[in-house]
Amino acid sequence: MGYGGYLIKVGDYTVPFEYIQASTYSPNIKGQDLDSYTDEDGKLHRNALKNKVIKIEWETPSMGESELRKFADRLLNEYIHKVEKKCMVTAYMPELGKYVTMACYVPDIEYKVSYADEKTIEYDSFRIAFIGYGGEIT
Repeated sequence: MGYGGYLIKVGDYTVPFEYIQASTYSPNIKGQDLDSYTDEDGKLHRNALKNKVIKIEWETPSMGESELRKFADRLLNEYIHKVEKKCMVTAYMPELGKYVTMACYVPDIEYKVSYADEKTIEYDSFRIAFIGYGGEIT
């Protein structure tokens, strides 16, 4: 299956394109090693693991409080473990030309206030990422 018209789903929530600055969207599959080392002659000895990790990140556009609430509250509702900020993510992976699904967590998001007064608050764009717990990608 190729591209299906969306970049990322978090649980059942398809993230709308309006919350993704396209030029910042970065979907990657990361390899993992265990106890790999370089010997005294400078030769690499790799123990590459079968399991991989996905990492998807992007910058949102700047937005007001009501837009942020629609986006952030929907993401929070998809967490399957609130403390870990764990969720199931399905993302299109250009490397494979298909979607990959994996349990991921959301690293802390750093929000930046661009404007605030007594009635409103506005936020600069911010980075959001989903990092996989690891697994076999077929």
